[in-house]
Amino acid sequence: MVSKLRHSITHRLHIAEAWIFANPKIVLALILLGTLLFSLALPRLRVFTDFSDLLPQNHSYIQTYNRLKENFGGANMVVMAVEVEQGTIFNDRTLRLIHEATQGVDSLPGVNHNLVSSLTHRTARKIFLDEQGGFASESYYDPQKPDRTVAELEQLKKDVIANPTMYGLLVSPDLKAALVKAQLNEGGIDYPATFAALQQVREDLATPGHRIHVTGNPVLTGWVYTYLGQIIEIMVFTLLLLALLLIVYFRRLYGIALPMLGIALSTIWGLGFMALMGINLEPLSLPIPFLIAARATSHGVQLVARYYEELAIVKNGQQAARNALDALFRPGSLAIIVDAVGLAVLVLGAAPFNHKLGIAAGFWGISVIFTVHFMVPLALSVLPAPRRTDNTNAFMPAILGGAMAKTGGTDGGARSILALTLIGALGGLYLLGQIKMGDTEPGSPLLHRHHDYNVSTTAINERFPGSEELHVLARTDEPGGIKRPEVMAAIERFQAHMMSDPALGGTKALPGVLRVVNKLTHNDDPRWMQLPDSADEIGGLMFAYMASSPIPGALKEFVNAREDEANIVFYYKDHQADTIDRVVALAEEGARRIEAEVPGLYIELGGGIIGVTAAANQALHTDHLIIIPAVMLFAFLIVSVYYSSLHAGWLMVLPMLFATLMTYAYMGAIGIGISVNTVPVIAVGVGVGIDYAVYFMDRIREEYAVLGDMKQAVVKAVATTGSAVSFTAATLIAGVVLWIFMSDLKFQSDAALLLVYMLVVNAIAAVLIVPSWCVVFKPKFVTAAHYDEDGVLEV
Repeated sequence: MVSKLRHSITHRLHIAEAWIFANPKIVLALILLGTLLFSLALPRLRVFTDFSDLLPQNHSYIQTYNRLKENFGGANMVVMAVEVEQGTIFNDRTLRLIHEATQGVDSLPGVNHNLVSSLTHRTARKIFLDEQGGFASESYYDPQKPDRTVAELEQLKKDVIANPTMYGLLVSPDLKAALVKAQLNEGGIDYPATFAALQQVREDLATPGHRIHVTGNPVLTGWVYTYLGQIIEIMVFTLLLLALLLIVYFRRLYGIALPMLGIALSTIWGLGFMALMGINLEPLSLPIPFLIAARATSHGVQLVARYYEELAIVKNGQQAARNALDALFRPGSLAIIVDAVGLAVLVLGAAPFNHKLGIAAGFWGISVIFTVHFMVPLALSVLPAPRRTDNTNAFMPAILGGAMAKTGGTDGGARSILALTLIGALGGLYLLGQIKMGDTEPGSPLLHRHHDYNVSTTAINERFPGSEELHVLARTDEPGGIKRPEVMAAIERFQAHMMSDPALGGTKALPGVLRVVNKLTHNDDPRWMQLPDSADEIGGLMFAYMASSPIPGALKEFVNAREDEANIVFYYKDHQADTIDRVVALAEEGARRIEAEVPGLYIELGGGIIGVTAAANQALHTDHLIIIPAVMLFAFLIVSVYYSSLHAGWLMVLPMLFATLMTYAYMGAIGIGISVNTVPVIAVGVGVGIDYAVYFMDRIREEYAVLGDMKQAVVKAVATTGSAVSFTAATLIAGVVLWIFMSDLKFQSDAALLLVYMLVVNAIAAVLIVPSWCVVFKPKFVTAAHYDEDGVLEV
């Protein structure tokens, strides 16, 4: 029954294929019409980074972060440091420079003016008691008073040192640098405009004897945007390299023009679809769509190579084109479908970025059936037949066939290859434990260590507690609950608990402010630097602090208006995977303990760059355990159904499994972490292996149906399809290899190197494992293959 159904489907597909070839101009016109429609949408395509797209929005940390960022600040913080080379910052020239830096940062596009802080900002105020015993305050810095006496500068220094929210946090402990911090409103940040304005501020601040350092996520993203011109340049050179490879390989017009046309059409369809769906193109993910386009070329190469092979036999251009599609329709469409499904699986990722990339890449992948798989043979059927009908690439089949005849084409050679594969897999398992979830080095792995961004980050972290912040929310059930003495004490206990981590540079929270104000109310007696024992007294100190400032929202960075949420900030010097894992484990342990001790108080992670990165790392741990196995599973199921054989599904997945294992081993060996940027790269690279394996397997079945001998079939398949697959691998590598040498973005060069490694391993695995397995195990779905009455190969 199943056999009859499969035969009926195959027969109908054959009829459809006959109609397509009977009406090539109609089909080509439809393809070109689709291309025109997608091209009209291209002007709407946007290249930008949406920070929220990179975050797993359903994660509890991100939900807390989304509440935190409005009142207390998010992860998109700009941090500028003004550092003096000689002496301290307490001189008129440097203080004026800090004030100018503050004004410049406060004027950046998209800045949240309520969340700007520095020594010279209007909200940075010295609190004191006036002659009548009332609270008063004044700014540490008065821009209307450009010159100060030595005594005034010395008093300013003493006042700053006496303020724990200022000294060490905004002014370095050695008094040689001051920070200017600002939060950006996250709705539609214009990173290029913000970064350009920030660079202009830095340029205006350039003064002998001073250094200006800038770090923060908006700065990092801004730097990435500066390389868009270089990215376009790399793409142009990559296209030229692909064209050169086609010229060298085919040395014939159709072999050069049609695969390049396939790249153009598939790219227009893919990018046009993204524009129609409102999906933005993420700058850091640009190598991925380019690899998808290169994969379209690989299918075009297979078709043209088979066309010239058939042309040498039948001496008729239209018949050769028909024979090429007849032979490659099943393996080609299967490979394209598995490619598309493997890319679409990215939608299972937790971050919206993965959803968008999965939808766009999945459509792009499946569109190759029309833009390449049908377009190339139909174009060949209507174009004039070449005058030369001999196959000019006959030397490659002879070399590959001879090599296979001495290795995988023998019983001993095939068993040896499978044994070496097993040994290699066991060796790869040893390195799996070295892989980290998240960044593996301080600063940003997107840029090289000597880049201005990483140099600035290092300089700031050397002077200050740390530029990487973790925000923790203390929340109570009732309004005003934060003022409860037990809540204030619990917040301090949580801070003390976190201080047990030697990597913690400092912390800031409401209790520290209250202790200072309480001391002031008692004649500045240090013995009164303690927390009151009633909510009314705590509320009174909070009111006194706010009343002393003419600037509204003096306590906004510490507590919300309902006084049921308080912000606790911790400062770290990096957000490496090991640091985040340790910090999060410590924070969750402390939160459980505090919540058990104080009913109605909840300690929730996690804002700041540490919090959102922790959430991303945890989501990635789940994502890569879902996405990569899902790619394998769907490939197995689709191939098994396509060939009605579980053995076929296993044989196609086997090279993918080996190549993926070797990829993880490589990442563990050289220290590439699994991040929101690397998971899509791995997923794209994993699916490449199925292309090679499917073409090999189908050609082995095809040759066995004629020759009836497995070893001869394997040798013939490698001699013919192996040549095209080898060149296919070369074109795919050419699609990304220039990123290694030409990109100044470290992540892109590392990702390209990883992809090249995956492409090479996938090609080797397919060329060696699939033929060797067939020689040793002689699978039934291969040995039972035969041609039906339509001339179609089936089991």
